[in-house]
Amino acid sequence: MKNSFTNLAKPMPKNNSVILFLLLVLFCISSTIFAQADRDKKEVRIGGRTTRQILILFEYKGILALTDRQWSSYRRVFGFLDADLDGRHSKQEYIENGVHMNRQSRQGIFQASDSNRDGYVSESEYVLNRIITDEAKEIFYKMDTDRDSRLTEKEIVASGKFKDAKLAKAVFKALDTNGDGKLVIPEYLRVWGHWARS
Repeated sequence: MKNSFTNLAKPMPKNNSVILFLLLVLFCISSTIFAQADRDKKEVRIGGRTTRQILILFEYKGILALTDRQWSSYRRVFGFLDADLDGRHSKQEYIENGVHMNRQSRQGIFQASDSNRDGYVSESEYVLNRIITDEAKEIFYKMDTDRDSRLTEKEIVASGKFKDAKLAKAVFKALDTNGDGKLVIPEYLRVWGHWARS
């Protein structure tokens, strides 16, 4: 049994990668279907646009932008972090015993990844979170023209993502949850992740 879990960290033959990719797609679709009832009841709108429309204006592609190389890399990292080789990350493995970033950052990532709130992060949950956050960060840094790792309303307006400056300002306000006039990565990712999952 140990060998089958050890193999998770190794690149898989193409046909297995395709199967796992399809399972991830199925997971994403099922999450969307189950969330539909909540969306219908209380769909968030910003400047008259849904959060999905806002992400499209940001040119966010999500799972559609995933490459084979990224897929393999995410799976390999997941395997390295799965210390007991049970196919999932526990809070002990990821938050308490983690070595990347600080404990608070690991806790935030774990909570964002654990979409079914069972206290564990499966490989598909981990990969989905990486897809969302890696592309979101790439978009953030393209808009951060002064390279200070903060986004301002002015930078979002100037990014050209929104033809309407009033909409760009409304989007910035929705992302700026603490209202301090600037976005840092953790604040931005919390809102972005919520939008991408719903």
